[in-house]
Amino acid sequence: MRAAHAWPEELKKASAAWVMAQAPVIIYMLKLTVAVLLALGLSLRFDLSKPSTAMLTVIIVMQPRSALVLAKSFYRFLGTVAGVMLSLLLVACFSQEPTLFLLAGACWLALCTAGSTVFRNFQSYGFVLAGYTLVIVGLPAALQPDQAFDIAVTRLSEVMLGLLCAGVVSDVVFPQRLSDSLLAAVRRRYADFAQYIRRDAAHAASGERTMLRFIGEVISLEALRSSSVFENPGHRLQSTQLRRLNTAFMTASTTFHSLDQLLMRLQNAGKQAALAALLRQYRAITDALQVDAAAAAQQLRALRLRLPAQLANTRSAVLAAAGDKVDSQALLDFDSASELLLRFADELLAYTLTHAALLGDGDTSLADDTTLPAHYVPRTDPLMVLFAGLRTATAFGLSMLFWILSGWPSGVEAVVLATVVSSLFAAAPFPSRTVRHFIIGAAGGGLAAFIFAYGLQPHAENFVMLCLALAPFLLLAAWLAMQPKYAGIGTGMLFFTLNYGALDSAYSFDALSFFNGLIAGLIGVGIASVMYVAIDPADSRWVKRRLAGALRRQVVLACRQPLAGLMPAFESATRDLLQRFAVSHELDNEDDREVLAWLLSVLEIGRAVIHLRQDVQPAAAAAVERCVRSIASLFTKPHPARRQAAIDAALQAIAECQAMPALSANLHLIRSSLLDETSVLAALAVNSQTKDQYRAA
Repeated sequence: MRAAHAWPEELKKASAAWVMAQAPVIIYMLKLTVAVLLALGLSLRFDLSKPSTAMLTVIIVMQPRSALVLAKSFYRFLGTVAGVMLSLLLVACFSQEPTLFLLAGACWLALCTAGSTVFRNFQSYGFVLAGYTLVIVGLPAALQPDQAFDIAVTRLSEVMLGLLCAGVVSDVVFPQRLSDSLLAAVRRRYADFAQYIRRDAAHAASGERTMLRFIGEVISLEALRSSSVFENPGHRLQSTQLRRLNTAFMTASTTFHSLDQLLMRLQNAGKQAALAALLRQYRAITDALQVDAAAAAQQLRALRLRLPAQLANTRSAVLAAAGDKVDSQALLDFDSASELLLRFADELLAYTLTHAALLGDGDTSLADDTTLPAHYVPRTDPLMVLFAGLRTATAFGLSMLFWILSGWPSGVEAVVLATVVSSLFAAAPFPSRTVRHFIIGAAGGGLAAFIFAYGLQPHAENFVMLCLALAPFLLLAAWLAMQPKYAGIGTGMLFFTLNYGALDSAYSFDALSFFNGLIAGLIGVGIASVMYVAIDPADSRWVKRRLAGALRRQVVLACRQPLAGLMPAFESATRDLLQRFAVSHELDNEDDREVLAWLLSVLEIGRAVIHLRQDVQPAAAAAVERCVRSIASLFTKPHPARRQAAIDAALQAIAECQAMPALSANLHLIRSSLLDETSVLAALAVNSQTKDQYRAA
């Protein structure tokens, strides 16, 4: 009997838990549907020629958080205005010269798509919009030059209406504030990092995946930070603090990795006494981290004052225990680890102070003196930029050629969809896969549009019934779009349902025109898909070699660039390179793991070089300069002889800097990384023959 009475209660609890877990998705589905239907209603009220433009604008800019909607709307507006102005210019210049119009349009599309891969976040989307607005406004205007201005104003009005509907609904209906999400993410990262560094150092298990996750969080927080100012002008101070916090976290996490690698080398060398002594000091630092960042900062500040003396006493005890059997290499490892412990304590203190100041738990003036704000510096392979522009220009040219040669009136739909899809997903992590999913969604959206336009819309006697008929298709597509696995399918379904659903002020359904337009649209998406397959080297070994070269150049920049602002620029650019690689590769692949291992080695060597240049003293300036030059030479043009020269230069500099612990610690880190064959081969080798050459050397 108890079991019979218990199951309804258990079902109720399970249902409540499911609703709570799915609440963000459900809210987003409802807001998207309401905003789309509002845009439809207003478009019909104002008698706009293409309500689908306003509705598709809502689909594109709608985001779970209000600030993200405003940010994306802002850049969509700028991109649309730029695209409209360029369209009018091209129509004025080349309306009677189709070939010149085609060439100029292809160049504009290539330029805008290339810009979308260089910039990040919604700035990237602004470039996409500036590009494909050409085919939405420019092509119809070129076909009717006498109505070009009216077409441009109408399309711009439809876009603005869609932006207004998305912004109002997002900010009024169950508003989700970005600042709340940012602070929650900051707290979560602080707790995760504290837990991560408390684990036993010199551990056996690899922490590569965790480090990769931290790198991704730096980039995602930077993306959210750049949009938070749209929510409230007062968030500009918070934005500066977040930028400072990201910089502090990057430096602390990189130092932790260097320290962790050094402690692992002590463990592998069997130096248990030195390792145990260092771990006691390390655990004292990590145990100081608490949920309350302000209290943790106070403990870290007190610990940092005692740490130099404690490390000196520990070193004396290790030397006394070793007696006459002192291992100079192990002693150098110990001294280097001691310097890293001091640096890690300083950077962890800066991170906790900035974290406390951001949350309003500490003295902000203390945080202001620890870490200066620095802009996040992205890096993009120029050839990848070139390929993105070439892909969109080629898709535009092929679809235009198909339209002209076929003389098919509906061919313009193929041009529009080929151009939009080839530019819209240019910056996606897996563009080929995303477009394949989009095609599936497009086919489903075409079927939904037919069912709605032919079977349901004729029976809708008023606007309310029209909304009730359309809402199920919107809800289904919105749910798919919110699932990472089916996001491309949901997006394609939304696009084609609204584009071909006969949603005009005066209802008319012509089956022949419908299927002509639908087939042309699918052909356009197919052309874009072929272009992504043909010009998408994202997963090739060639791209990995390009990445290795880009990472090598980061070390060269660390050796040669002016020191002002170099450290945060180096950190952010290197992490951005890895993040763009990691989102399109699997760490289960051995080659991909080599690249990740090399990224961490690049961070270690590059930061050590920058610290060398910052801490250099006149007595050691010549030796340090020779070492830095040899490292720059090695990473500019890899060769076994250059590698050995860099190792020898580091050894010579270590011998001259024995009385300078900070310099010798960084030199030792560089030498140890250069001696690590696995990471050096991943970075310097370009093929198996070169690997054999390095191993033989």
